Amino acid sequence: MKSLWEAGGTAHGVWTTLADPVTIGLAARAGFDYTCIDMQHGLVTASELPVVLRFLAGSGTTPIVRVPSSETAVISRALDLGARGVVLPMVDSAEQAATAAEAVRYPGLPGGTGVRGRRSWGPIFADLDGVTPPDRANDDALCIAMIETPQGFADVERIAAVDGVDVLYVGPYDLALSTGHGQVTYRDDAEVAAMIQHVVDTALAHGKIPAVHCTDLQMVRDWRARGARMLTTGLDTTIVREAMQAHYRAAVGG
Repeated sequence: MKSLWEAGGTAHGVWTTLADPVTIGLAARAGFDYTCIDMQHGLVTASELPVVLRFLAGSGTTPIVRVPSSETAVISRALDLGARGVVLPMVDSAEQAATAAEAVRYPGLPGGTGVRGRRSWGPIFADLDGVTPPDRANDDALCIAMIETPQGFADVERIAAVDGVDVLYVGPYDLALSTGHGQVTYRDDAEVAAMIQHVVDTALAHGKIPAVHCTDLQMVRDWRARGARMLTTGLDTTIVREAMQAHYRAAVGG
């Protein structure tokens, strides 16, 4: 992912909520740059995560986990099991972001943009493919802060300035809900569109990657044109449902 961005590219990924490792593995092998396993709202549990991440090993996708909280132990475990990055939900402040960025990196090792790491070495799968060794982990690991609350939006400039935060990831629907705009999208409300754009612009101004969680392909095209360089293109359940519906319509119509 970082090499893609360094070359000027944009990362396109898929968001998975199902706990079935085969389905997640199929999604990962469809060509996406990253596959995010959602442990905040999705069905994958802590005991199932090792199996799911093993299915992603060697798939060519970057495995990312949205952790249920920003606790150091939760972040470390996801990375120990093979995740290449973590999405941190509901980041409200620069201090919270800084603590999480430290949890992503090992202390006393190079890389990590000078962050004083707090991650401990837990070699659960150290002898298997798919786990980055500590001497490369500080540079390879992604710390992705979600901006989706009024507090996080108000502090976005300071969050973007935190060393070790690689990506500012807009959760557009929670951002709209939490700021009193209701269940609307950027298409329905100019203020919501302006808030998303502000996060994108702030990330770029600080040399960070702006990301937007998209729910349809037009949204992907819109925010790619507006500067986002990491785009979640859809949800596994939605993609499966739409594929099944399209297959059925083609079958009965043919």
